[in-house]
Order: sequence, then structure tokens, then C-alpha cells
Amino acid sequence: MIRFNKLFNRLKPRSAVWRTTLVIALVVIISQYLSIAFFWINLFVPEIKQHAHYSAAHISLLREAEMQTAANPQSMEMHTWVKRSTGIEVVRDPAEFPGVKERPFAEIFTDVFERQLSIELNEPVDVYFAFKPQPRLWIHIPSLKNVWVREPLLFFAQYNPYIIIAWIIGVPLMTLIAIVVLVRQLNRPLKRLQLAALRVGKGQHSTTLETQSGPMEIRAVNRAFNQMTSEIQQAAKERAFMLAGISHDLRTPLTRLRLTAELMKDKELAEGMVLDIEDMDAILDQFIAYMRGGSDEAVETANLNLLISEIVAQFLPQGAIEFVPENLPDMPMKRLSLKRMLDNLISNALRYGGAPLHISTSHDDKSVTLALRDHGPGIDESELPELLQPFVRGESARTTQGSGLGLAIVSRIVKMHNGQLDIRNHPEGGLIVRITLPLNRRPKKA
Repeated sequence: MIRFNKLFNRLKPRSAVWRTTLVIALVVIISQYLSIAFFWINLFVPEIKQHAHYSAAHISLLREAEMQTAANPQSMEMHTWVKRSTGIEVVRDPAEFPGVKERPFAEIFTDVFERQLSIELNEPVDVYFAFKPQPRLWIHIPSLKNVWVREPLLFFAQYNPYIIIAWIIGVPLMTLIAIVVLVRQLNRPLKRLQLAALRVGKGQHSTTLETQSGPMEIRAVNRAFNQMTSEIQQAAKERAFMLAGISHDLRTPLTRLRLTAELMKDKELAEGMVLDIEDMDAILDQFIAYMRGGSDEAVETANLNLLISEIVAQFLPQGAIEFVPENLPDMPMKRLSLKRMLDNLISNALRYGGAPLHISTSHDDKSVTLALRDHGPGIDESELPELLQPFVRGESARTTQGSGLGLAIVSRIVKMHNGQLDIRNHPEGGLIVRITLPLNRRPKKA
């Protein structure tokens, strides 16, 4: 039973479109089969048997006349009467006999006729159907020896085979096509809902769906989705506003504390307080940078090497940095966001890794690659997957100040530029970060 369930789950269609199509197709096929069975059992078979009954009555007259021909030549008049009345006649010329060959489709009908005729005539008979040059039934009766009885089917030629084929094949096929079109129409709003949900998941909270057209149930779902995105957008605005307010309100007392610390006589204590205040100010900047995510920044064309040179110049007093650039083409970017990304990467490498830092750039026809390697102790392999999550800090960073948002901001900015971020331990020691950015794609909204 378990194997059957696994096989069934593997074979059944995965999409709602094809599941619905399969179910309705089975219903159509079964209904078509039941229709054919109904007409066959209740109309065709009784009609064939009725026809066999009347044919047997006339063939019995021909058989009696044929057996009395030698004793009474006038009995042949019965042949003439039967032929004139019904068209049934005895064929004696072998040249006119039918070329008997198997016809599987026709035998479905002739077998029923043959069995009923054998019962009526009380002897086995052979029935053969010939469609050309005219529809006819050929009947061979053992008691009539070397002759065939031929019966014309005058009205059979009026049947249109194309109509029959269209009914048997065309109707189910047209039904299935209509089902596929209808189900696709019903599933199209679901596809739009899926894409809209993905956009909201990427931070595009202004996404809305059509609520003035479509089925009532779909419009209700779209209204609920629009309300959800509106509430998310409002919550995001309130969160950013609250964080900005907190940052503004905290910076004023921090500034007063710094001024107080600088006026203190104990310079060693004052110096420690200033460092703590600077860390708190940097943490506030990280929070604000993470919340904004560069969404309000315009896209411009610039050169990545120039940005790296500007940031490296700021960090040169803190440690040895080796920058080996390759000539890079200009690319669309959010310049301030990339500078923030570079600032976080280099400051993290100097704070948690170790000098010297090696920075290099390269490019191909489609992308630009930035590589940054430090010479620190590296990071435990088990910590690498979680390193880009907000508020997650490596083991070596837990004894120092920080918000745990530096690499999370880097990851968000790389994604905003449609790029890829790869962080791993270098085989010769230290951590290496590779960032690949496409050359011809505009950054998206955060």
C-alpha cells in the first residue's frame, strides 16, 4: 500500500491545471463510454436482432424454394418475389462471390447479426459485410451449399462516418481543450498572486492586485492581499520613522556625553567613554542603513574601482591594504549603497580578520568580480551559513563591540544589485569574500 501511494504521488500531475484537466477528462471519457454502451445495448443490438429476424424469415423462404427447385421449377418464382420485395437474392456465380477478409470494426456488428440469424435459421451461418461498391450483407448458409445470399443495405450508405468519428474522438478532444483553457483562465489570477507575493517578499510592499474584474472569490482574495501589503507598507514606514526618531533623540545626549567626557580630568577614563560613544553612534548608523536598504537612492553609472579607491584611502591609516585593480567598464549602480558595502567589508576585515588586506577586481563580458581577502584566523565552517543573517556575529566577533548587521547589510546591497556573494575560508588562511555584480542590469528596489 505504501509503494502504491508513492507511485501514485509520483505519477499524479503537480499543477492544479493538469489535476483538474485529468479529473474532468476521466469524467468525459467515462460518460462517452457509458453513452456508447447505452446506445449499443438499448438501440443498436435490438435493431440488429430485429433485422436478423426479418432477414431470417425471407431467407427461410429462399431456402425452401431452393430445396424444391428440382421437383417444382415454379418455386423459383419465390426468389423473384423476395428480391422484388426486399432486395435479398441468391447469387450463384462464383465470380460475384465476396472476397472474404477480416474487418475487425465491421465484425462488431456482423457477429451479433450472425448469432441471431443462426438462432432463427436453426443452423450455423457466416455473415460478411462489404462496403464497396455498395453496402451489402453476404450470408453463407451450409444447407444452400455453393451459393451466397446477398442483402443490400439501402440506407446504410446514408450514415456519415465523419460525424461518427467526430462524436467519438472530436467531442472528448474539444472538451479537453475547453477544460485546459478554462482552468488556465481560473489559475491565471493565482499565478499573479504568486508573483505578487514574491515581489512583496523582496521588499516591494507597494505591490497591488486588480480588484475590479474577475470572479468574485478572486477579487475578495486580491482585496485581502492589497490590505495586507498596505498594512506591511505602513508598518515598514512606522518602523523606519521610529528608528530615525530614536537615532535623532539618542544622538543629542551622546553628543553631550562626549563633550562631558572630553572635559573630564581623568583622560584615560574619558578616552574609554569616547570610544564607547563612537561605537554606539556607529551601531545607530548600522541600524539605519539596514532599515533603509538603499531603496530611496537613485541609480547612476560609475566605476567600481573609483569607489574602492575612495574607501581604501580612508582605511590606510588603520592597516596595510593592497588593492590590485583591473580596468573595469562603468556599470549602473547605487553608488552610496556600494560605498557602504565596501566600508562594511573592509572595516569587518580589519576588525575581526587581520592585515594585510588583499583587494582585487576583474571582469568578463557579463559581470564584474570583487575579491577581498584578510589574513585572520578565518571562521568555523559551521558558522558560515548563518553569517549573513541580521544580528548574527562570528565567534571571534563576540568579544568586541558591534551590531551584527555589517555582513547582513552587505548581503542586502549585493542582492539589490542582482549580484552574488560568496564567503569562505581561504586555503592558505584567512577569509575571502567574492562579490559578482552583473554589468548590464539595473539595481532593483530593496
